[in-house]
Amino acid sequence: MRVSDGGGSGWPCGGFSLLEVVIAAALLFMTVTAVSAAVVGVSRAGARLRDSMDADRAVRSEAERLRTLPYCATSYPQPGGGYGADGADLVAAVFPRAVVAQNAPSAQYVAAADGSGAPAGSFVTLVTRDGMVVRCVARFLEGPDGLQLGPEQLAGWDLALADAPPAPTLSVTLSADPGGRSIRLVRSALSVPSLPPVPSLPGSG
Repeated sequence: MRVSDGGGSGWPCGGFSLLEVVIAAALLFMTVTAVSAAVVGVSRAGARLRDSMDADRAVRSEAERLRTLPYCATSYPQPGGGYGADGADLVAAVFPRAVVAQNAPSAQYVAAADGSGAPAGSFVTLVTRDGMVVRCVARFLEGPDGLQLGPEQLAGWDLALADAPPAPTLSVTLSADPGGRSIRLVRSALSVPSLPPVPSLPGSG
């Protein structure tokens, strides 16, 4: 609707048409939706970064703990043994036996590949460090650069019955985040612990 000023020209009346209101509302809705999606995306990315940093700290903490343990006990057989045992040696802590019958949910000998990513002849343990579950996959090696011992060579080995560890070297791979970085620790009975340097994390001091 237009009003005349007496000279034949006209100007729009005040207010908006229904079409204009609908268009404005649609534009506002799209803007709010886009901003909300961006905020949610940033929040999720931040959460993933925090989880990744926490997992990395937990893995490094556990690697340092295992690094301080002696490779094996001074004499065998050894009673007990189990991941995380106070004062345990490395063998007792990460590969106490090769007996499937004694497997537990958090400590299992893998006699055959089972799709979990752990090779046959390894011992898998789960331990909580700094609120994160750290997965440890331990394997006996013939030497620092040697081949892994297989199930045939380990069958029935148990530190509570054996005279000595089945091999002089252990390879231990630690991880806490399926998509994150892992740390591999290689220890031998007569060698200095080997652990690759780990860069400090932002905000870790």
